[in-house]
Amino acid sequence: MKLAQIRPYLFPAARFAGRLSLAGTQILVIVLLAWLALWFFPGDRWLFIRLGSYFVPWLLMILFPALLVALMGRRYWLAGFTVLLILVLGVPYVPVFTPQLPLVWAQDKPGELRVMTFNVNYTNRNATDIADLIRAEKPDIIAFQEITGPLQASLLPELAPDYPYYLVNDWGLPLVLVSRYPLLKHADLIEAPHAQLATAATPYGAVAIWNVHPCPAVRQTGWEAQRQALVAIAAAIEKETGPLIVLGDFNTTDRAENYYLMADRMTDVHHAVGRGFGFTYPEPDVLARLPFYTKPLELISPVVRIDHVFVSKHFTSQETHVVPGGYGSDHRPVVATLGFKS
Repeated sequence: MKLAQIRPYLFPAARFAGRLSLAGTQILVIVLLAWLALWFFPGDRWLFIRLGSYFVPWLLMILFPALLVALMGRRYWLAGFTVLLILVLGVPYVPVFTPQLPLVWAQDKPGELRVMTFNVNYTNRNATDIADLIRAEKPDIIAFQEITGPLQASLLPELAPDYPYYLVNDWGLPLVLVSRYPLLKHADLIEAPHAQLATAATPYGAVAIWNVHPCPAVRQTGWEAQRQALVAIAAAIEKETGPLIVLGDFNTTDRAENYYLMADRMTDVHHAVGRGFGFTYPEPDVLARLPFYTKPLELISPVVRIDHVFVSKHFTSQETHVVPGGYGSDHRPVVATLGFKS
């Protein structure tokens, strides 16, 4: 078919596509405005709100082409609401996408501490690669989640020459703290499937370490259990007066309601010195072994950040990064370097 033959159909088709794009943009903006209003009340208690909270970075990225469609269609009221949404959703991410001045330490700095959190996945048996990862990253303290007995039996002896100290919480999906420095377990505090507490005797002083793994929040009961666990941890950390680190797989993102139970009391190291969105889940190498319908997700994974490191005011956040690759897990490890304040 020649161009002259199809030319009469091009303009109507383009006009229809434009109207369809405008209609889709209007629906998107109205839905997001409603979601934003409900985010303030009743909040994440509704599944619709929780899911939106998990995927705020992706909603933010969709809004930029939506703004272009609104401007091209001369729907300036629509463009105005789109800009409003971009500002409300995007401002909290400004620190991780803007240049930062290098941190300058005082001359009398007492030292630094390097920590890692890694949900290794309960089916993982890849002890050799995980041990190589630990040796390469050189953390002083590692918080493992979902590290079951078979992996413990092979990994802990391999790490023992450099990390002779460890504590195990075997309730539910096991949690393990591994350290270069002596660890003292807190027997009088929470010991549950969701959390593990110990004190690390570092050369720079004692540091309380929480290794946490609350329930996923997809179902209502899971969200309530997650909130209950984080409320209990928040109450405990408010009583802590010394150096404190809370890290692990929180199963919640940085725009979810339960996240702020920690963020309102401590510093999220990624928001302090991290770069980009810092997504940690799911690892695409693991998705490759799953059914065919996960293939599209492999192209953009990981898609959420649910693994976090929080620190008390006794530390300066020096650096943090997500380690590429899951080493047999569906999560990526997170490493943070902390400076002790004088």
